Amino acid sequence: MKEFFQSTKVKIFLSVLMVLIMLAVFTRNVENNIISTTLNAMTFGLSKVTAAATEDYAKSKSYDELNAENEALQQANRELRAKLVDYYSVKEENTRLWKFYDIKKEHEDYSLIPATVLRRDSSDEFGSFTIDKGTASAVNVGAPVIGENGLIGWISEADAYTAKVVTILSPQTSIGAVDNATNDTGIITGSAKYADDNRTTFSKLNSENKVEKGDIITSSGASGIYPKGMVLGEVIEIGYDTYDTSHYAVIEPYDDISKIVDVAVITDFAGQGEILRKESGE
Repeated sequence: MKEFFQSTKVKIFLSVLMVLIMLAVFTRNVENNIISTTLNAMTFGLSKVTAAATEDYAKSKSYDELNAENEALQQANRELRAKLVDYYSVKEENTRLWKFYDIKKEHEDYSLIPATVLRRDSSDEFGSFTIDKGTASAVNVGAPVIGENGLIGWISEADAYTAKVVTILSPQTSIGAVDNATNDTGIITGSAKYADDNRTTFSKLNSENKVEKGDIITSSGASGIYPKGMVLGEVIEIGYDTYDTSHYAVIEPYDDISKIVDVAVITDFAGQGEILRKESGE
């Protein structure tokens, strides 16, 4: 094709064509009609010559060469599509991580892995669910899981690409906690009595506790399993268990666990496992 346009005959033809175009612009009436007719005829001829040259170029290529070019183009398209998918995946993950920006800003030592709820366990009244990240993303059993407004659970099972989360509404959960207003300490653990209402309990309180409605409860960090200072919820009721003669408070998390979609797993934080290492003598 390149050789076609560089030939002497074509160059002469194009020069004549340019002259005719200039004449057509500056000529009127009958002369204009004659030149226009000539110009149209020559342009039509040029289009036929160009089409023929293109066809000859295609014919000059062997089947193997054309097939190789086609395969190369298809491969390039596949690579572009893959890059586009990767771009949107990264963009989506960054959008999810942005929801936890305030928590990350306040706790720079946290390593966060954003995740999405894949499915909920309909047979579990305490709201356990499965997320789309697993050990391949450094998500391991025992890791704390947070929502946008605080700690909501922990990883109980994990495979390479998924993990199960047990929530703070479950009796399986046991988190050392403290009342930010009074410094009273206790244990966050779930109860069938309150789980349906998206509530949990702050139990094992001292009989002389000063816990009141509206107090904010956070994790104590005493075990080294959960970070210190993670918000767990707000006191909405004070109770007394006549069965085991203990005081407790009813806590409402700031996230509606039954509707939560985006979460983040804390894979590392300052002081993680510290108590366990001390107990094992490491």
